[in-house]
Amino acid sequence: MPFDLPGVKPGSDIETLFKAVGFVVVQWGFAEQSLDLMVANIFHFFDGHPLLKRRPQHLDPKIEFLGKCFAELPKLQQFRAEAELLLPRFAVAGKKRNDLVHGAISEISIEDGAFMFLKIDVKPAESHSIRSVFFDNSDWPAFRRELLSLGRDGQSLAQRVWDNEEKL
Repeated sequence: MPFDLPGVKPGSDIETLFKAVGFVVVQWGFAEQSLDLMVANIFHFFDGHPLLKRRPQHLDPKIEFLGKCFAELPKLQQFRAEAELLLPRFAVAGKKRNDLVHGAISEISIEDGAFMFLKIDVKPAESHSIRSVFFDNSDWPAFRRELLSLGRDGQSLAQRVWDNEEKL
């Protein structure tokens, strides 16, 4: 099914950007879903535990919540070391994803091997700040691999947590 992109020439820099950012959005959704599955799973199987006050909805609270659960819930301790390696990877990739998705492209062509975005950081009770974010062609292969790996590794852990808890 072809999708027309008005004003975008096939093979142009901007088409490349649209494809790359689209890949980030779709792959990130798959990867972050694994965190959502683990959160839902923990709330299902550990209902009433003091850690379970509120379901985290955003990335950083999900990472913090899951870190505490893997550290403090004895039935999840077997996954703790793996989670301690995986969750920081989500934090790093999530920051880059957020910069791209919530930033605004400032140039529609590649300059010095990168697209440049402007990102406004909003901090409650502080001044807003504006910074440049570069989507660098040299970083793309590693970021693409990391997104694919996060999806695979996150879904694998989510499935094993489910399988483990389902046996209780």
